[in-house]
Amino acid sequence: MLSHHEQRELERIQDWFEHDDPHLARALGEVGSVGGLARSRTLRYAIDALAIGLIILGAMTLNFGLIFFGAVCLAAAACLHVTRWSETTPRHRRLE
Repeated sequence: MLSHHEQRELERIQDWFEHDDPHLARALGEVGSVGGLARSRTLRYAIDALAIGLIILGAMTLNFGLIFFGAVCLAAAACLHVTRWSETTPRHRRLE
């Protein structure tokens, strides 16, 4: 937990950023801001399908490299789903 003095200094710095460079302050204050392509629901499902396809193909051909790469893709897809990179607009965060 921050002391009263530290909190006041952080608020002063934040106010200075918002006054001096509002675009930078807005970019730093966005929570959950993600690039446009990474937000795509279709991309997330395509990565799921690719990962499952690689695992099935690797199991059919007994190619453990494909199985491993499919598992890595599946883990990346799970991260995309869990972090909920969605089409919602990012919130602006203010120091508390």
